[in-house]
Amino acid sequence: MLMLLLTFAFIGRAQQQQVNDVELTALFSPVNEIYFTFEAPADRPTLDALSRIISVDNVHDGRVFAYANRAEFEKFLKYNYTWSLLPHPGSLITNPRMLDRVDVKNITAWDFYPTYDAYIQMMNDYAANYPSICNIVEFGTSVQNRKLLAAHITSSVNSQKPEFLYTSSIHGDELTGYILMLRLIDYLLTNYGSIPRVTQLVDNINIYINPLANPDGTYKGGNNTVNGAIRANANYVDMNRNYYDPAAGPHPDGNAWQKETIAFMNFAENHHFVMSANFHGGAEVMNYPWDTWSRASADANWWELVSNEFADTAQTYSPGGYFDDFGTGVTNGYAWYTITGGRQDYMNYFQQCREVTIEISNTKTPPASQLPNFWNYNYRSLLNYMEQVTYGISGIVTDSITGQPVRAQVFVKNHDIDSSMVFSSQTDGQYYRLIKGGIWTLQVSAPGYVTKTLSNVSTADYNKTILNVQLCPLGVFAGFTASSTQINAGQNVSFTDKSVGGPTNWLWNFTGANPSQSTVKNPANIVYAEEGVYDVTLVASNTTYTDTEEKWNYILVGEQYLMPEGNINTCGGMFYDDGGPNHPYTPNSQKVVTFTSPDTEKQMRVTFSEFNINTDCDKERLEIYNGDNLSAPLIGSWCGNDSPGGVISSNDTRSLTIRFIASDATPQSGWKATLLCDTGVGTTELFIDDITVGPNPVSGMLMVNNLPQNSRIELTDANGRRLLTAEKLSGSASLNTTSLSSGLYFIHISSDLVNTVRKIIVK
Repeated sequence: MLMLLLTFAFIGRAQQQQVNDVELTALFSPVNEIYFTFEAPADRPTLDALSRIISVDNVHDGRVFAYANRAEFEKFLKYNYTWSLLPHPGSLITNPRMLDRVDVKNITAWDFYPTYDAYIQMMNDYAANYPSICNIVEFGTSVQNRKLLAAHITSSVNSQKPEFLYTSSIHGDELTGYILMLRLIDYLLTNYGSIPRVTQLVDNINIYINPLANPDGTYKGGNNTVNGAIRANANYVDMNRNYYDPAAGPHPDGNAWQKETIAFMNFAENHHFVMSANFHGGAEVMNYPWDTWSRASADANWWELVSNEFADTAQTYSPGGYFDDFGTGVTNGYAWYTITGGRQDYMNYFQQCREVTIEISNTKTPPASQLPNFWNYNYRSLLNYMEQVTYGISGIVTDSITGQPVRAQVFVKNHDIDSSMVFSSQTDGQYYRLIKGGIWTLQVSAPGYVTKTLSNVSTADYNKTILNVQLCPLGVFAGFTASSTQINAGQNVSFTDKSVGGPTNWLWNFTGANPSQSTVKNPANIVYAEEGVYDVTLVASNTTYTDTEEKWNYILVGEQYLMPEGNINTCGGMFYDDGGPNHPYTPNSQKVVTFTSPDTEKQMRVTFSEFNINTDCDKERLEIYNGDNLSAPLIGSWCGNDSPGGVISSNDTRSLTIRFIASDATPQSGWKATLLCDTGVGTTELFIDDITVGPNPVSGMLMVNNLPQNSRIELTDANGRRLLTAEKLSGSASLNTTSLSSGLYFIHISSDLVNTVRKIIVK
């Protein structure tokens, strides 16, 4: 009760900059997120700096409105601004109309919010009711394992068509777009074949609609209500500050990529999205790139065209005063306020996808009775925006000799900057360049091909220009893919040649595999018997040219982690720097990974058996944090040959977060470590259970894995005769059994932590 009274005491009055720990605890209980306001700084650099600390939501009439978790707010307090706490937007809708069962074939009024279960049911019902034009894609799950879904809507007409994405509510308390996207799915499916415009869209676009990007934030108050929704995800991370930023780098917010962020990035990587939009609330405006840079994007004129089309149409079909922020309902992101780590800039810069942010309603979660109005205001604009993906310049890039599709860069000379070029698809060679009407010069290039320049390419707004391109091969460029790059011991891999330039000869080398070499174009059933990290090399040639493609650490057998980024749940495996066991790590880089024990009874342990990085700790170091992000307590920082040894977590998330900062100095050999889940007691039993010996029976190399530090191995025969002794082992060890006679043998494994015997059969 004291905390509740303290929290209400903050609302409605200005606060001085200092807040004591008791007040902070009250302020951020039970939800670690607040909404507040303060006077906007007089200078832009200060506002930009604050935007990198807290989640700025709006800058309006000389005031900043923002969200923060406790750690972010404590940083904000150091700026000594007078601030006022505001009611959290997610708490303002006190009794929302919720439906826990929705008959999608008989919705008479869209004046409700679905419960989480009803949302899942609605999506599945759409796929079941319209199987010829709709399927539901589950492309990931949230931190709390709620589903991330997209409705894929398209017909079998026209196999080559651009991919388009609508996504809403990355901020969990901004929900107008959530309902509009569900209704748009319904509108497209129910009117296909009867409304010509809808039929044209479904026939000519691969449409993906993700109504709810942050289900944990939306259903923070429970699966049956949107009251209590929050902006951030379950980890209290604003996911619209969590993406790789073109200016601020991979982790501009200081947090590891969230589970949802990784799912969306993988979703984008696995598709060729040409155009997209993400829906927000709290304002009424089209916000186009860039958010992170003050300079204009290459296609600012095109953005003005499509943004004004959306805003003008919405204004035409709504009461006066709707969608007219900034006068026109259109703004450049940076002109409003800057953010780093935004999804919009990530999609534009790294995915070459034209994505815009659409702030669809001033009220973040309006009363359900108002939701039909927002549909009536906006559905024509939604269709207009989708249609824009069918315009511009498009075509197919192919190899002039083989006719096969080529992944090529399509660059508009004297126009493209900041990654505004586009690429053709490796699968079908199709490219799409959305651009303002005009006369352009295109430069099409690809590795292994002569660059082609195409002048006087004419385009007009609301029209399509078809331009197919053939590229002439230049030399031989080796390349290949694998059927799988992460397998278990004993499984096989098939390789596919992707070389260009007309090779006629192939020489493959597979380290650690059987066979270890091949001369066929597409070798199949290459077996990897032992756990480890392996390179693959291809030499492709013809009578004139030869080229070599070597992929380090390409095949991972067993659980092998090469300084990945993101969040990983595991109770076993080997952990290396990103160079793996045989190659140097990447210099001048920074990576963050969080390892979490999935066993609620055990903590995460990382035991380093090898450690060698550069000795300048100021520029290069390995940091380990006791928690699931970089805000957790720092356990320690290591450099040179000062190994961390064994490190175990001691926190409620059962996590260790590891950051490696590599300098631009020559890389050293890196590290090798073992991952385990550990109770912290009974360690001997844990290590015994985790030691693996195999294969068994064995006829070649025998691997002993997950050895604790300073282990000793003795190999004896059935009569007790000692045949081999090895000491000071850790991690993994290998024994060559080819010289042994067939029969029964024993391996004795001992250390300060274990004493165990394993039987093996030599064939």
